[in-house]
Amino acid sequence: RNIKDGDVVEISSKRGTVRVHAQLTDKIKEGVVFLPMHWGKILQHDLARTNNLTDRLLDPISKEPDFKYSAVEVVRYKKQPQRVIVIGAGAAAHRFLMTYRSLNQEDEILVFSKEEIPFYDRVLLPEYVNETLTFEELLKFRKGEFEALNASIYVSTTIERIERSMKLVTDDRGQTYAYDKLVIATGSRAFLPPDTPIHLPCVFTMRSKAHADALKKYINGKGHVVIVGGGLLGLELASALREMEVEVSIIQLASRLMERQLDTMASNLLREHVEDLGIQVYTNDQVQEVAYDNISKTATAHLKSGKSLTCDAVVYAIGTRPNVEIGKEAGLTTGRGLVVNPYLQTSDPNIFAVGEVAEFEQKLNGTTAAAEEMADIMARFIAGDRLSLYSGTVPMNILKFSTFDLCSLGITEIPAKAIGYDEVILLDKSKRYYKKCIIYKDRLVGAVLMGDKAEFAEFKKLIGGRTELAEKREQLLRAFGEQQPVKGELVCSCGNVGKGNIEEAIQGGCTDYKKLCEQTGAGLGCGSCKPEVKDILDAFMVAIQP
Repeated sequence: RNIKDGDVVEISSKRGTVRVHAQLTDKIKEGVVFLPMHWGKILQHDLARTNNLTDRLLDPISKEPDFKYSAVEVVRYKKQPQRVIVIGAGAAAHRFLMTYRSLNQEDEILVFSKEEIPFYDRVLLPEYVNETLTFEELLKFRKGEFEALNASIYVSTTIERIERSMKLVTDDRGQTYAYDKLVIATGSRAFLPPDTPIHLPCVFTMRSKAHADALKKYINGKGHVVIVGGGLLGLELASALREMEVEVSIIQLASRLMERQLDTMASNLLREHVEDLGIQVYTNDQVQEVAYDNISKTATAHLKSGKSLTCDAVVYAIGTRPNVEIGKEAGLTTGRGLVVNPYLQTSDPNIFAVGEVAEFEQKLNGTTAAAEEMADIMARFIAGDRLSLYSGTVPMNILKFSTFDLCSLGITEIPAKAIGYDEVILLDKSKRYYKKCIIYKDRLVGAVLMGDKAEFAEFKKLIGGRTELAEKREQLLRAFGEQQPVKGELVCSCGNVGKGNIEEAIQGGCTDYKKLCEQTGAGLGCGSCKPEVKDILDAFMVAIQP
């Protein structure tokens, strides 16, 4: 009774207890509970072992075990109430709150945000700078949604210290708060080379609303901006500024744009497109000094090559560094980030790390998709689920240009001296149409999609699921039969999914939010469309209520 598909349940017999996911079915006899016998320990936990429930008698001669059966009682798992504190209010914190409240309504949740306005989409800051989007359109919670979650939030408040032995955190006002579970979702900050003159009024970074507001006010829609860095953020900001007819120059230390996310061919074609937008690109170069004239209010960027660029502003967009300091000072194990296990636990089992600050299997993943996947697993674990494990997120990079489709997934180049890899390539240089798949042992392990990214959602599933291609190999870059044209207003630009596609899936019976995203491909990329997808689903569910 009161058990639904996917619920965490405890099954008890006279011998012991297991905790598993429930699946309701009419394929077995009513009143029967079936557990696979091969289940064993998971990360040193034995909560799912069938042998916990059944008799351990052995035949004295053959040593063959007795039949594995037992009378059992099944109840929905309910844990003791706890207080969960979340440090940070970005994508990971947002997803944690949404998932956790769908599983647990009783626990007290406290969220601390160093910003005055929390829970907005940083990926879309360039569109906010050129006023294509209002800031309200960047907010992850619609009106009343956060309040409905019954969580407390402290804005403009920084947690300064963690006292693990007492399970306390202290904020910048000296106030202390006790926790049972602590989530560190502090994100990252802009990386700045040594001696960067960030104190100058003409020098900016782009990691927050405050940074975007400062740049907007300073340039006032005109002038010349030098962007240091030819990665995703630098390019998206450059494109946004050009739409305002601001002059833009990009300074890139490497020999090509997006050198970590693209292969040489894609980088070269991308540069052609960027220069067609009127953006000047300087590769194999770097800013050595920024001089500012207080009288003319102009700046000069002196480059290592000897060139000097007169400009109005300089924006550094050359990468990020995870905000690990609070965890490191608390004695948690760190690498480049806070080291976590598949449950997203740090070296302290009561402290978790998710998003850009979490290091899993010696890797950092700064995408929104990774932050949300981590937060989902962590929320389920804290709620009592021991079977959901984080195994990593498919690396993906989506360039958000209004005039150009470009994304990459997995690896983009065959590793040096590696054998057993194949490439499938489709290329039309004059149209800047380039697609490449990398295959290893009949599995798709990487892709670059330029000029059209219709296969994005399907390729992500193939790479993430490590699916054997078999006959699908013949269809790669030839369009999958299951692809649908965009229907209605475009909702997800990453997966080319329209409002009509989403509504059609809902009307077909897909009313679970997560499954809706997976089925339609909406929200699987940068994640900025997820609130809109949820609005469409919520509106449908309200409409069908009697």
